[in-house]
Amino acid sequence: MKALGLGICRHEGLTNISRLVPLSLYGSRGALVVIVLVASTLRLWNLGQGHPGLAIYSAISKNTTSSFHNWLYPSIYVDGSILADKPPVFFWLQGAFIALLGPTNLALRLPAALSGIASVVLLYVIVKRCHGTTSALIAALLLAVMPLDVNFSRGVFLEPVTSLTILISTYFVVRAVQEKDERYYYIAAAVLGVAFMVKLWQGLLPAPAFAVLALTHRWTTWPRMARITGISAVVFLASAFWWPTLISLTSGAYDSVMHADNVWDMIFGWNLRERFGGLEYGSRHREDFLWFVTGPLSLILGISLFPAALIGAVALVLALWRRTSGLGLLWLVWMAVAMVGFGGASVRLTSYWTSAMPAVAALSGIGIAALIGRFKGPGMIWWIAAAGFLYCADTFWIVRDAGDYFKYCAYASLLLAAGSAIWAITPNSWGKSKGALAISVVGVAAAGIIFLNTTVGIHNILKPRDDTLGRIGFDQVAPPLSAGSRNNRVPQPQQSQAQRQGGLITSIVRTEIDDLDATLNFVRQNRGDSRYLLAADTYNTSARVSFLTGEPILTLYSEYNKTRVTEISTLNELIQSGDVRFILASSVMRYLDFELYSWIHANTREVSIQAGLPARDEMELLEIISR
Repeated sequence: MKALGLGICRHEGLTNISRLVPLSLYGSRGALVVIVLVASTLRLWNLGQGHPGLAIYSAISKNTTSSFHNWLYPSIYVDGSILADKPPVFFWLQGAFIALLGPTNLALRLPAALSGIASVVLLYVIVKRCHGTTSALIAALLLAVMPLDVNFSRGVFLEPVTSLTILISTYFVVRAVQEKDERYYYIAAAVLGVAFMVKLWQGLLPAPAFAVLALTHRWTTWPRMARITGISAVVFLASAFWWPTLISLTSGAYDSVMHADNVWDMIFGWNLRERFGGLEYGSRHREDFLWFVTGPLSLILGISLFPAALIGAVALVLALWRRTSGLGLLWLVWMAVAMVGFGGASVRLTSYWTSAMPAVAALSGIGIAALIGRFKGPGMIWWIAAAGFLYCADTFWIVRDAGDYFKYCAYASLLLAAGSAIWAITPNSWGKSKGALAISVVGVAAAGIIFLNTTVGIHNILKPRDDTLGRIGFDQVAPPLSAGSRNNRVPQPQQSQAQRQGGLITSIVRTEIDDLDATLNFVRQNRGDSRYLLAADTYNTSARVSFLTGEPILTLYSEYNKTRVTEISTLNELIQSGDVRFILASSVMRYLDFELYSWIHANTREVSIQAGLPARDEMELLEIISR
């Protein structure tokens, strides 16, 4: 049966690619093995080295292994007092690796790395079912080397686990559509609920695409489809909301929720409504929704979108217009939701886009396959390729000082742009008579796209930045520092405040590990019988100290929503009762809460140098003055 004029078929290729690029069963499997080896090398090479980064989620994961209470109620502190701002599935997974390998960089990063590798394999399986083997191999290879996916698969991040869970759900949706089996919809709904339990709303990124796919490929009557939809909704709600429901019914088991009034405010307020409202941090390269293809993001994300993914999107739109392909709606809607949702968010984080990378890779595989389909001569797709390569040339030229190979990548991109433009105006009859050369042109273009993406990923691994952004895993390739750079504009007052907020968030990351260890040893020796090891300025500082010591820490200020966690009156009471002897705070605090900063300095003396922190360091250790 057909729905909306779109037929259901096992492989919806845009061209008969198998005639052009014949692949045997063993050949395709061998190619997949090579792709998996590439993905594994890029994600596992030297994985345990480098700075541990921000520690909020690491501390929460470590605490899940300390007791059943902290497993069910993940908390940044070992006493379980403040509930995490995300559901527990990722923390359970990362906590299991910590239990096996100890609190090491390798244990913290393996969940993301292994999820990234598994995503490459699963994307191949899905694209093969939808668009054939050649498109699947190209898509898998591109996901394996795309710098954004590689970058986040090597860090302490939730997003690769989210992407893997999303892809598992996608696989079952595709099977439900192709095999006309409603049971797969129910499995997909349950897995999508798990994705929600990993990263909340980001895990639902492809949900609209699932709905569109189910609608356009409906195989049964409307009443039965309504029943399937209702059962799927119930399964999803049970899978996604059993934990927050339990948490809300047992609110006496913890003191408060991080960044929120309660668990429902955490889900619908902090992680949804505020992301499109007054909460602002992250990228500041542009004010409009195209921020994700400018500045440093152009090198880690933009070159993956242009030209291949754009070509794939155009090819799928043309196929839909001609009613020759329907499953491509999955990737188009997935990407459209990502662009609207992430482009319009007031919180602009590169990490959001990791959940869109499977769609980007799939579109890229389809796009390169479309180039193969147009190998005979002129066409709009080749003009799009030329424009995309010009974008890549501009992007690589901006960062040419970061490595000579980036300059050569810019030259290569210009050559590819020129070649694509020339091929776009080549007479069709000439292309037909020169088939071998034509296919070679396509091969060079495809190899160029893969080469450009791989170069960035390898650069990030072999020459990681050791500044703030490098340590937390964002924007690995440093932008130019020249005064005339277009990325070096003087920030506006609102942007300056946002920069200070970002500085406060990452202050503890700029403290050297050995210096912090020495400081904490000093505190242990001089704390007396205080209830808290120390009071810390922010959640990130508290998390780092909690992760290293496993002791209760008092947080004073939320660096994300710019509000106090502990009021001055409460802090004063704790000091008077001897529960707090030391405060670890950043000098940046003066710009965010001057009253709190002034009160702290009026009631303490600085002991940073005695404790082991460098003179005039950003972080200060302050000892309470006895009165």
